[in-house]
Amino acid sequence: MNFEEYRDGMWKVMEDRDFLYGSLVRDVYSQGIVLGRKYKLLRVAYNVFMFGLIASILAFVIAIFSVV
Repeated sequence: MNFEEYRDGMWKVMEDRDFLYGSLVRDVYSQGIVLGRKYKLLRVAYNVFMFGLIASILAFVIAIFSVV
């Protein structure tokens, strides 16, 4: 869609107050769902990273002390 079509559509939405607020409520809800999933996946990725980092440090310490 080009800018003129987008602008005209936005003006139509802004003219109808009920449609505008309905759209805002729907958009905020959708963004909350998307962000909730995103933060859940980020938490899993962070936990995997921290577990891997701790495991690699422990493996390194064990390797150092097994050589001595």
